[in-house]
Amino acid sequence: MNRYLRERERWDDHLEKTKAFITASFKTLSAESVAVLGSGWLLDVPLEELESRFSRVYLVDIFHPPQVRKKTENMDRVELVEADLTGGALDQVWQIRRKKSSCSLDELLKDLRLNSPLTGISPGAVISVNLLNQLDIILCDFLKKRGTFGEEPLDRFRSTIQSFHLEWITRTPGCLVTDTTEVSRDIRGNKTRKPLLYTRLPEGIRTGKWTWEFDTRGTYRSGNHTSMEVQAVEWQ
Repeated sequence: MNRYLRERERWDDHLEKTKAFITASFKTLSAESVAVLGSGWLLDVPLEELESRFSRVYLVDIFHPPQVRKKTENMDRVELVEADLTGGALDQVWQIRRKKSSCSLDELLKDLRLNSPLTGISPGAVISVNLLNQLDIILCDFLKKRGTFGEEPLDRFRSTIQSFHLEWITRTPGCLVTDTTEVSRDIRGNKTRKPLLYTRLPEGIRTGKWTWEFDTRGTYRSGNHTSMEVQAVEWQ
């Protein structure tokens, strides 16, 4: 939120394109409910449009800020759901590392049991909002700090988390928006590109691409201008 306030003018372009793609989705779909995965601060969620389109809108995230709870408390069609959208990996990785002081990636993956986070609800449509490439970040930071794995094994771990997310959300009609590549440019104009996806996006009936000017002040990567390449997909 602090970065958004610093970069508001540039972020708004990305947020409006995200909301426009979501709003244009589900034109031929007959569904009573929709789950918005990674709803966060609702900056990129066209909530009023979804509320008018669906009888029930589930906003799903691991934590809902007090401001969001306040905003939605009188929206009869909106329900807040708290869930670990990694499929349970956050708690499981923590527990596995508590029991084992060291383990290989194969051992970790063997003990990992990922399950759909949407227990108790069965939405007719799903929306994954700027979430896919962020699912593994906290987990990988934790594993790196513990010295568990180097970058190459972590890429396999990222692929596991991201692939699972796509596998379970594409069982239901839906759409997603995600960063795919981080592009940094230093003061000399030198560019570096960092892939953010370790799986393939699903085939879609509709797609979109744009660039998000993420950080122009060098606060994310010191002294660098950082942008994100973004892709959007709708499937049935």
